[in-house]
Amino acid sequence: MNWDDLKELIEQGDLEVLAGALREIGPAESRALAKPLMDFERSMRQEDFYTAQQYPAMLAVAGAAVLPMSTLVPWLSRNSLDRPMRPDHNRVLRPYGAAAFDHVLALLRRRDVPWLPQLAEKLAQRLRPRGRISSHDWHLITAIAGDALPDSDGFVYHWPEMIGRDATTIVDEIRGDQRFLALIPRLFEVDGVARRLASSWVQDSWPSALAELAAAGEVDRLVLLDGLLARLQCGGKQADVVALIALHEKLSPDLDELAPRGGDYAALVPDSHSTVAGMAQRELQRLDEANRLEVDVLLDVSRAMFFRPEKKLVRAQLSWLDKAIRRGRADALAVLGGAFGHESADIQERALKLVLKHSDELDADVREELAEAAAALPQDLRARAAEVFGASEAAPEPAPVPVAASRPEMPPPIASVDELVTAFAQHAHEGDPSERERILAAMVEFAFTDRAALCRAFAPLQAQSPWYAPGLPDWGQQRNWIGSPSEGGEFTAVLRAATGDCQGDVTSPIPRVDEIPGEADWEELVTRGVDYGTVSLRRLHEITLGLAYAPRPFLMSTPTDASGLIAPEALAERLERAAEQGFEPWEHDLVVAMLRLPRDAAIADRVRGLGAAGAQVARWIDEGGLGRPEIRRAVVPVKKYDWRGMHFEDHTRVTVAFPDSADPVRKSFDSTATGRYSAVLREQNAAPDLVPAHRDLSAAHQVAAFADGARGSTTVLGRLVDAYGPIGEGMTTVLAYALGAREPADRAGVVDALITLTARDGLRGAEVAHAVVELVARDEVVLGRVVQAVRDATRAGLVEFGWGVVAVLIEGLLPVDGARPRTALADLLALGVELVEQVRPGGPLPGLAAAAARGGSSRFAKEARRLHQALSAT
Repeated sequence: MNWDDLKELIEQGDLEVLAGALREIGPAESRALAKPLMDFERSMRQEDFYTAQQYPAMLAVAGAAVLPMSTLVPWLSRNSLDRPMRPDHNRVLRPYGAAAFDHVLALLRRRDVPWLPQLAEKLAQRLRPRGRISSHDWHLITAIAGDALPDSDGFVYHWPEMIGRDATTIVDEIRGDQRFLALIPRLFEVDGVARRLASSWVQDSWPSALAELAAAGEVDRLVLLDGLLARLQCGGKQADVVALIALHEKLSPDLDELAPRGGDYAALVPDSHSTVAGMAQRELQRLDEANRLEVDVLLDVSRAMFFRPEKKLVRAQLSWLDKAIRRGRADALAVLGGAFGHESADIQERALKLVLKHSDELDADVREELAEAAAALPQDLRARAAEVFGASEAAPEPAPVPVAASRPEMPPPIASVDELVTAFAQHAHEGDPSERERILAAMVEFAFTDRAALCRAFAPLQAQSPWYAPGLPDWGQQRNWIGSPSEGGEFTAVLRAATGDCQGDVTSPIPRVDEIPGEADWEELVTRGVDYGTVSLRRLHEITLGLAYAPRPFLMSTPTDASGLIAPEALAERLERAAEQGFEPWEHDLVVAMLRLPRDAAIADRVRGLGAAGAQVARWIDEGGLGRPEIRRAVVPVKKYDWRGMHFEDHTRVTVAFPDSADPVRKSFDSTATGRYSAVLREQNAAPDLVPAHRDLSAAHQVAAFADGARGSTTVLGRLVDAYGPIGEGMTTVLAYALGAREPADRAGVVDALITLTARDGLRGAEVAHAVVELVARDEVVLGRVVQAVRDATRAGLVEFGWGVVAVLIEGLLPVDGARPRTALADLLALGVELVEQVRPGGPLPGLAAAAARGGSSRFAKEARRLHQALSAT
């Protein structure tokens, strides 16, 4: 077989025929075919994405038959073992036929070479421990490895997803290939694997399988126990520990196994997830009750537990200490002062009761130490403590003075093509709007002034990443790797167009839709629903088209402030330069520039005579820009998808209405006109950096991103904080949802936001609290999380703000007519007691006297009485 024969078979696209022909060649033919095959593959990588993706499966099969090991490693890593691809009648790439995997494996084995285990090891080293990979890549490594499987991080990371999803299948596969036994300890060593052990359909499958192997003596149970304890000490969220906790429960270590590992369990108490800390607490208590736990470990664990916010764990620790003290461990009394400073009044009272219960066993030193710790108790509990061990001279620490964060500065423009390449590589796929704006501005400028230099600078990146290859805009090709219009895909298309051919000049208009390949399909997708019809998406697409057909020297819409604002003088200067150079700006570029003007822009007269663009800007300013839309919190039908399919559910959102305007730009932000309140692209359409002078409008469109736990919302919240404009129901609703964020890190982010908004904008607690009351009443926010966040804010110095929130929440959420109080309402009342002592507001709260008079011994009743008494005393 010569090269022309092999090339014809590759281009024919039939894997079966290609593999059959390659099975007949000898070593000499293989060596002769290697170089032309590599040259052909290199040329295919230079082709456009659409063409290049039709060859990887064929090339993988051909390479397996003729290439040496050193070349096969990168070859098989970049050429697919999956099914080949070819275009359908719509020119969309579709898979066809069988996968290349079986042919590649058969051809490698047929060569009868001794280096297949080395090839497996090198391929395994190239697997990255993140994301997902083709199962064929992983199984090829398993098939050609020798007596031992590779133990690289990437190979082990992807193991759980590659074998059966139920415990029986996992056990059978491990028993069927004993090489897997040696990899089991690595399951606990590679970052991210513990989460994947619980990611199958049956979350219990891997823990059950490992426990079964341990019970059968095929895996050392102590190796599993030590491995899971070591991994748990690395921390993580619930998903990272659920499989490890399940495995620990199935192993059910006995006291002889626990005793030498007491230090390992104690290390899990301070910072681990609550389920992990609870497990460690239970096992350590077992040891203590068997008199096999050192007293120092008990004291250290108790001190650490009193710093945790979970009341269930702290109550359990107090109960454990009570039992230990009754068994003769009076030394434990000294650590109870640590619980006096707990954020929960319930915990403080329990700890004090426990001290009073065993007060006869207090020596003078412990009594003095507890008296000092009692300074952290609320006033009523301090009085009870003073009756037993005397008053402390120590005064409570004053609240810190909150300081607003400074606004970020806009980075300088990119000064060279080399700097642009670096910035693109670092920030093209990140969410920092300022960096992306710098990249867009530089791309447009350098493509106009020196496109050849731009092409040379990006050539190495484009050689490695064919989706960046230069080319004219063609949605028929882009859709193969983008799928649907998106800002990320359009950002990539900007680079392709900036380094491709330019078919126009500074005076050229962008061609009509029917004159651009694939443009009609793109336009149909973005206009099919308002979700896709966003200003920012259209602007990016327009930049791509402009770079290819109608270049401009610079953008009108590049911000001058990190918030996204454009200084009015800067826009006026750009319009003057455009008039001097004889070109009109791109349509959506100008629209975004107008949206980014401050509310008080006063350049209408200066720009009115600067062509059509200047007249449009002047008219926009004369008409009040975006104006003052009606922004209201409301319960609206929101589209949801679940096992029932698409349906609508009522949720709290913030509507935006421009009742007196027919302007299409204003209407694009009008949620009442579209009936859409929750789509992700609607959020992008009103991103803070797009309408930086209209913070409340942007916040209204971001509400959906903060609902349902507000996970990962800190970045967006920070951008809203740094935007400009009055705070209304949009922003207060966002803050209300953020106060109820599921993750502590997100709640910490809202505390920072509150500090800055209070200092900069005079935000008042009552404004946010009214939104919280509505959300809590509809069970859209968990009250306990809100209380925790408000407590954190008060401890950061927002005492007056915190009381403003607490007072409104108590008034709005107190039960009426003997109704059952909400969960965490007692915590809210306890926080009120704490704040009254600092704020001393005076005067009763509506409904509180009735709640205090209800009687009973519930914690709600006790806290209502405490707050009522505290307010009466002020």
